[in-house]
Amino acid sequence: MQERGLRNDDVYDVIVIGAGMIGSIIARELSRYEGRIALFDKESFPGFGVTKAGVSLIHSPLMCPSGTLKGKLCIDAPVRYKRLANELNVGFKEVDELFLALVPSQLANLEVLRKRGEEYGLRNCELIGPGRIRELEPHVTERAVGALYVRGLLAIYPPEWAFALCENARENGVRLHFGKAVTTITKEKDSDYAVHTATGFFKTRYLINAAGLYADEIARTVGDEDIALRLTKGTMAILDKSCSHLARHTIYGTFSGTHSQLITPTAHGNLMIGLGNFPVPVNKQDTRVTVDKLQEIIRMGKELVPSLPEKEIIATFAGIRSENNKATNGDFYIAQSRNAPGVIHSVIGSPGLTAAPAVAALVIKMLQDGGLGLVEKRSFQRERRGWLRFSAVPPETQREAIAAYPKYGHLICRCEQVTEGEIEEAIRRGADTIDGVKHVTRAGMGRCQGGFCGVPVLNLLAKQLGVGQDQVTKKGMGSYPIASSTKARSRQR
Repeated sequence: MQERGLRNDDVYDVIVIGAGMIGSIIARELSRYEGRIALFDKESFPGFGVTKAGVSLIHSPLMCPSGTLKGKLCIDAPVRYKRLANELNVGFKEVDELFLALVPSQLANLEVLRKRGEEYGLRNCELIGPGRIRELEPHVTERAVGALYVRGLLAIYPPEWAFALCENARENGVRLHFGKAVTTITKEKDSDYAVHTATGFFKTRYLINAAGLYADEIARTVGDEDIALRLTKGTMAILDKSCSHLARHTIYGTFSGTHSQLITPTAHGNLMIGLGNFPVPVNKQDTRVTVDKLQEIIRMGKELVPSLPEKEIIATFAGIRSENNKATNGDFYIAQSRNAPGVIHSVIGSPGLTAAPAVAALVIKMLQDGGLGLVEKRSFQRERRGWLRFSAVPPETQREAIAAYPKYGHLICRCEQVTEGEIEEAIRRGADTIDGVKHVTRAGMGRCQGGFCGVPVLNLLAKQLGVGQDQVTKKGMGSYPIASSTKARSRQR
């Protein structure tokens, strides 16, 4: 999705750094207005960082301490996401929450959560007993003596959403610079900033720091050296869709700032378990899954749903969580730079995904308060056109699609029923890596995890991009699955 042929001296009104969910939605919402906007990310594709490594739930605000900014920004999040889903033609799954009490002493904790929900104006939030729990979740542990039942919530798949947001932003004039890590930012005499990358520099009047785990490093480049992040790590495992009947809600056991115990449906119908106790990662790239942490989340998952079959785990991953030193209670830090006028730091932790639409609205208001004139575009293209998801449409529509374009009749990913026609369209629209195709089509996300479709997807990428197989990457930045052809190596001997 990277724009090509841009001059190194391009000048913008606003540059957003970071194309995770926060940065992508800020860029898309800014595209409603006149002006030159750019979005930068060191990854080759939107949503490739922290955004893709979470539980992907649109939570209720009762996950946040009372009176926090993040709690306020989470209010009515499902309503905001449903509106965006209609505009961007992306999916979601309605998934409500059950907070379990496994012993009588935990019932008091549920009452505290219920009262917090009242403070945030939550509707559809009630305490229920064991009988009602069994009606909602027949497979849940018999130890459950009560639960807080919260309705009206969602699960989404964030990388798919980030792609849609960026595609719509680009349709509305935002320039996308992916695979370009920002190295330094310098102040210019004319009150602009020069944003330096390995391939050149770009000028901007205003700058939004939405760099996720690297927000502290971006802050230091503009002189705000007092922003620091505290990192922890959560582990997750995804189960085959054959287990989806075991839980229809997000089921929580105990949770705190140091651990979380849950099992939840995903937007695409799998079950996911996590997160365990949160260790401190070695560094910002430490997403290793260790045997002991995997065993821990399996044990914690079985405490909630005893029949959980660990042999049905098809994938595991870990995500880095962050809190900042500038706000109390694990709150977000969204503020104008103290040392660089025109720079806004958006330092977000959990539940940043839930709050993202409201974060974008707040940041745009701060830009306006900081002097950026905002004039709405008459030509703003609100709606994004998606593409056919073959497995999600009825047989009649499938037959019509195949008749119109026979490649919709050729399955590439058997596990997820993804066709050649879908993959071709995804590549045409910017999914130029194996992981890019995976995250926007689900080819490679089924039980075999790309064991059967990995090579066909690679071949389609090579063909569509007009490059050799050994030039196709897994996720950009030199991640080549093929080093060279065996024929080439035999000729060299």
